[in-house]
Amino acid sequence: MAMSKTEFLPEELIVDILYRLPVKSIGRCRCVSKHWRNFLSHPQFIKLHFNLHVHTQEEKFIIITRQHELHTITFNHHIPQNGEIGGISRKVNFQQLSHNWISVAGSCNGLVLVVDRENLKFLINPTTLKHHQIPSFDLVLPLQGSCYMYGLGYNVVSDDYKVVALSYCCYNQFRIATCVDIYYVRKGLWEKLENSPYDHSHTDSVSGVLVNGALHWLTHRIPEYSSAIVAFDLSVDKFSEVPGPTDLQDYCFMCKLAALKGYLCISTNLSPSMDKIIFWIMKEYGVKESWTKFEIKDPNLNVCLGKLLCSIGDDDDVLLDVNEELVVYNMTENWCKDLLLDVNHISYEGRTFVDSLVSPYFGRETEG
Repeated sequence: MAMSKTEFLPEELIVDILYRLPVKSIGRCRCVSKHWRNFLSHPQFIKLHFNLHVHTQEEKFIIITRQHELHTITFNHHIPQNGEIGGISRKVNFQQLSHNWISVAGSCNGLVLVVDRENLKFLINPTTLKHHQIPSFDLVLPLQGSCYMYGLGYNVVSDDYKVVALSYCCYNQFRIATCVDIYYVRKGLWEKLENSPYDHSHTDSVSGVLVNGALHWLTHRIPEYSSAIVAFDLSVDKFSEVPGPTDLQDYCFMCKLAALKGYLCISTNLSPSMDKIIFWIMKEYGVKESWTKFEIKDPNLNVCLGKLLCSIGDDDDVLLDVNEELVVYNMTENWCKDLLLDVNHISYEGRTFVDSLVSPYFGRETEG
């Protein structure tokens, strides 16, 4: 029987329903018709859909295994039984790419920056399985013997994603200045900036931590070589300093940076007794007095080999890497539980991300 016009839903109501669907449901709806595919793939729909869901999306974790594969982990938030919490892993397969990943170098709005053994860099969306190889650029420093640090972020002002590359090398203990290069995703172009005014060579070659529209690294000031937390503001492409915790004094280079629920966090396991992990959370960005201190101490954990990785869900749970074992710690109730995964031999190089429709090509025509 033919459907009368009165039986059709108003177009505004259909659009409102589509905006409220999760990412994977949107993927299925794109198969309904060409019109729906074009509408659901439009940058404006993707931006509005992300903004609607960003504060309710559950964070997932993406890691590289010792087989150099990418896996995403979804956490099980049920009350832990028998001292253990479960997690479900999913291998991320890209048919055109080999599985030789070595670094998860950044995450922003559902996009993830990954690097392979040949130093080829890719922007990927682990949910939609779209990927984009970032073009190579002319290196000031030779690839062999140089150290690289990367970061990924979004500039609200220019409405563009940026990949930041820091590179340096040392010859006979003499430091060469840290070079700064930026890839603009929308433009598809690399640009060389002025060298960093800080020394990045005395800390681990870790990726930048994205908080408050800036990428953060632990560095040394020049020439006094005192420790500093620096922020690379993605709206102006400039470095500035962020005040550290007062009681941490000048030992930032022994610490690790992380982002917990959007807050900047710094942690260390080098306590005087070497039996706990200490971390501080900056509750109000840029305000020195807002650093809040927490301690993780458990006789069953070898915390001197531990580091803080990320927060989990909306509860006060954080994920720790303790001697190559994943552990969940609850900051409110002060308990630790092992995280069990259905994948073995994990190397804990990873980042949190959220499901999104954002394309790694971001406004450019060809998609991977």
